[in-house]
Amino acid sequence: MTAASAETSRRTIIRAVWTLIARGGIEGVTFRRVADRAGVSVGRVQHHFGTRDTLVRAACAEMIERAHDHYQELPDDPAVRLHHILLHAVPDTPRARFGASVWHAYLAKSVDDPQIARLLAEAKHGTEDEFVRLIEQLGEPGTGRTTRDTRLTARHLLALSDGLTLRVLVGDLTGAEARESLETGLSFL
Repeated sequence: MTAASAETSRRTIIRAVWTLIARGGIEGVTFRRVADRAGVSVGRVQHHFGTRDTLVRAACAEMIERAHDHYQELPDDPAVRLHHILLHAVPDTPRARFGASVWHAYLAKSVDDPQIARLLAEAKHGTEDEFVRLIEQLGEPGTGRTTRDTRLTARHLLALSDGLTLRVLVGDLTGAEARESLETGLSFL
């Protein structure tokens, strides 16, 4: 197997893991189900990942990495990037709903998996740091805003985004309602 085909096989397996998680949670992920979904042998899954825990954690890390790669492709405009950070997870399309459901399954798993908890905490901390940096880029000198104020503003807006995403997932709000609330929050920056 060439390096390119091995990477293709690995990515196919990761996508299968995400699909299984979106449909039935992390507990529904088995080597057999992943292999069937990916159209590969169980041996191929084991070859790439070794254990089920390694597979689940690798899929989590890949989800974070892909989100980061997508973010890096955005225009280098602080307003565009702030908007993306706050609104990208709002599950108002089938793809966004899929991603949000997988992410929240990983959040639930982080309660009893310290490695997943660490991956998610690092991602959230990095997002908050980036949000602070972007707010500071948009800020005008002499506004009197301190770094602490900026950090608290970032934390509040990110928590608002997380909470509204949950409300859309459970059907309490529409994606449009969540987006409107988040747009309002951004307008105060």
